[in-house]
Amino acid sequence: TAAALPYGRTDEDADADTNEGAGGSGNRATAPGPESRTALRAALGAGLAAVWRVRELRAVTAATSLAFVGVGGLTTTAVLLAGDRGRPDAGGVLMTALALGALAGSLAVARWLRSFPARHLVPFCLTGAGLGLAAAAAAPSFAVQTALFAVAGVFEGPLLSATLRIRADHSPPGVRAQVFTIGAGLKISAAACGSALAGAAAGLPPHLPLLGIAALQLAAAGLHLLVRPRSRPVIAA
Repeated sequence: TAAALPYGRTDEDADADTNEGAGGSGNRATAPGPESRTALRAALGAGLAAVWRVRELRAVTAATSLAFVGVGGLTTTAVLLAGDRGRPDAGGVLMTALALGALAGSLAVARWLRSFPARHLVPFCLTGAGLGLAAAAAAPSFAVQTALFAVAGVFEGPLLSATLRIRADHSPPGVRAQVFTIGAGLKISAAACGSALAGAAAGLPPHLPLLGIAALQLAAAGLHLLVRPRSRPVIAA
């Protein structure tokens, strides 16, 4: 218990704080005041401003958010694809192949491509994932489809690493946490929208939603190339 207490405080001090907190007037679990809410809004606003102002951050945030509209619908689409092949219980096989490919791709980049610029890795990975999924949509058998999901995963894994590298390198130090939080929130929201779209498209032949997901990855690659700065940016200190 002592190890968990701040320096100079005793168990009696902690007990006194606990007893005081149990009373009505000394309760510290109060709702944040107007100053706290104002500070939170200011911090989030500063993070949004940084994402918009720094073109590298704007490019990777826009591209990955668009790509995640497709990624969010991938699980539903995988189940529908497996059912269309007469294997309704094998949707998890496709997603497992994608995850294993992502692991292999991440390890390969960490081993052999550590110095490869992240700003070039993002559109490369988005293009590779899009082409892999498009090929899976036209695969003649479930086994080939599974292999192509693994190929797409090889590009999905390094994409996350490149995204994190760009955010770490180009986020202004004072708002780095906000930039990461905003980026993650936008991707989760985009994935939720993609999941809803996949559910709405469940009545279509499964290869059509998969082609749509692949097209979103390719569009995201083009968006990143369009938005990112043409010259090599200066990394934030």
